Amino acid sequence: MTELWKQTITGRAFPLTGFSAVDVDLFNDVAEGLARICRFGGHVPGNPYSVAQHCVVGADAAIEETGDANLAAYFLLHDAHETIVDDITTPVAKWFARIADELYGGTASGMVETVIATAKARLDAAIWRAAGLPPPGKTYRAQIAELDMRMLATEQRQLLMPPPKSWGKQIDAARPIRMRGGLTAWPVAKAADAYRERLAQLCPNARRV
Repeated sequence: MTELWKQTITGRAFPLTGFSAVDVDLFNDVAEGLARICRFGGHVPGNPYSVAQHCVVGADAAIEETGDANLAAYFLLHDAHETIVDDITTPVAKWFARIADELYGGTASGMVETVIATAKARLDAAIWRAAGLPPPGKTYRAQIAELDMRMLATEQRQLLMPPPKSWGKQIDAARPIRMRGGLTAWPVAKAADAYRERLAQLCPNARRV
């Protein structure tokens, strides 16, 4: 069977099967990679808005609103798997699922969703270990999901063009996050450095390559 791997920004070969926390480079591959991955598939007017900035702003909001450093750490890491799988936007993931149904029948969409979720979960497990954190419990997972929804709504309102259609009741009704000032897209270097700074603060036991 052909070996599956992906080259990282530092020139390392990340194995896509059999990886572990030892293969995760949070301070370089993840910080630099996320700083170059665009939220919303790049459809943000002006400068690109990165996944790294999304994670940093959300982590700061978690501290501002709850004072919970663990919640902030988990939010900082919640999209770290995108360094490997990229940012598959929700509409595109749903489109893939619909195509699967068209090609293979009405139950295939669930298989697509499961494959994507499983890939992310496997990466997340290695990422948490590399960060020196246990897997988040049910309460933290719910808090992360809620904060992510509110981040999405805040970003949509502040960064994107006015939507031609509703993005859904949850997003329309979501409370904005608590933050100082408004959102403007950061340059790559600033986003990567900010991500590293939060890693050092929130994940003091994180593995350094």
